[in-house]
Amino acid sequence: MNSLTYKIEPAEFSNDHQVRLLVDGVDVLGTDYLGLDPIDFMRIVGPETAGSVLVGRCDCGCIGCDDVAAQVKLDDHEVTWLLRGKTYRFEIAAYKSTLGGVASDHAWEDIGRRVERILTERVHADTRWVAEDTRFDWVSTRCSRHQLTYSFTIDGQQITFSTGWDGQTEASAISANNRVLFERFSE
Repeated sequence: MNSLTYKIEPAEFSNDHQVRLLVDGVDVLGTDYLGLDPIDFMRIVGPETAGSVLVGRCDCGCIGCDDVAAQVKLDDHEVTWLLRGKTYRFEIAAYKSTLGGVASDHAWEDIGRRVERILTERVHADTRWVAEDTRFDWVSTRCSRHQLTYSFTIDGQQITFSTGWDGQTEASAISANNRVLFERFSE
């Protein structure tokens, strides 16, 4: 059986982070590809995900450009990956534990990424965004310095807007989030 581990590191070119997958201690993406941003990784790669599973992206940072996918097969006791011409086999409990570790690993987050996660959780918990015609897409601290930039899809149209925060504290971001969402969507 092979051993699957990961590391999360900055991806400077794409202004985000990347999950680097290691099989038996060797990075399976090599130097030509970026790993997925942790948020994308958690959305795409799950412990129960089978079939063609995206695990890497082009070194330009865009998903959909020159992706790397593993063909993943799950059975009762093992997970098999066919990736870049090689076959890897993982014991299923260890595999699930490793992927679960990515989901609970927040050590890589700087204040901006932590704020993005916290505000995303808060918006998802807010019942105003459950309407059929309204969807929260994302919030980012990386578009402009000291700005929270939001994207919503309302009636099929993308709406983006920004508000300021101090760039340093969760409290400032939460206060700005509450203020802008109340002001913008209270009518």
